[in-house]
Amino acid sequence: MTTTRFLRFASATLGVTLLVIVWGAVVRATGSGAGCGSHWPLCNGAVVPLEPTLATTIEFVHRITSGMVMLMAVWMVVLARRAYPAGSDVRRWAWISLIFMLIEAAIGAGIVLLELVADNASALRAAYVGGHLVNTLLLVGAITTTLWFAHRPAAHPPTRPSVLGLTLCLLGMLIVASTGAVVALGDTLFPHASLAEGIAADFDPTSHFLIRLRIWHPIAAIILATGVLWLAWLSPVFRGARQAGPRRYVIVAVLVQSALGAVNLLLLAPLFLQMAHLLVSNLLWIPLVWAWWNARCACDCVSGSRSQ
Repeated sequence: MTTTRFLRFASATLGVTLLVIVWGAVVRATGSGAGCGSHWPLCNGAVVPLEPTLATTIEFVHRITSGMVMLMAVWMVVLARRAYPAGSDVRRWAWISLIFMLIEAAIGAGIVLLELVADNASALRAAYVGGHLVNTLLLVGAITTTLWFAHRPAAHPPTRPSVLGLTLCLLGMLIVASTGAVVALGDTLFPHASLAEGIAADFDPTSHFLIRLRIWHPIAAIILATGVLWLAWLSPVFRGARQAGPRRYVIVAVLVQSALGAVNLLLLAPLFLQMAHLLVSNLLWIPLVWAWWNARCACDCVSGSRSQ
């Protein structure tokens, strides 16, 4: 078993995981979470639903693809054991990726079994939805870390301040993602006919809490976008000719994500824009996780050399 084959499979696992995550947004936005009833892992009490409705089809496809990527995560662990020695960080992070995949499945099962679907507007559902998206980012980050250790990029200049800055950006992304998930849930459950009507509802003290929480997502997103742009422009991690491409990628991803957020607001969050917004957030998360490991490895290497 060669490391090249492992890298290809792990990269494919990451790609399929992103597709499953985006399809999950379709399930939520179309209200298809109840498409298989309160049954899990069966769908309406059957292995394969007969004469399914559109909602059932959407939910069933999500379950099938989730099961497929779970098997890919299991196989990634097997391949890591074949390609890397005992104690390898690649093996360790392949296992961590599988653990996050199992947590993802457990959260999804909980949403169905607790009937946190359809028109359920409870605080518990909001917590599950927010936690679900945070776990997906941690899952994507774990697979990205597995790939990082498999690649073992060349060390960069020591950048302890960059480690702190990147850590804050990653934590900020988790906060923005969780608030974004709650906002998307509120938009789905309480649609408005116009932007003006929606803004008025945001500041109405009698509005549902999911509506009143919406104002905090763009505020947090603006703060995060400013921080990431500042870091990409000034951090030593993104300096030099070799990092010109990643720096441009991060800056463009932030600008695209900000534009998608603004258009989402103006157009009252149509489905295709919600899918794009979610996808780009993950595509921004991946290089930031990669840069965090670059910065941390550089610091660890320098600390190790000084102690010798």
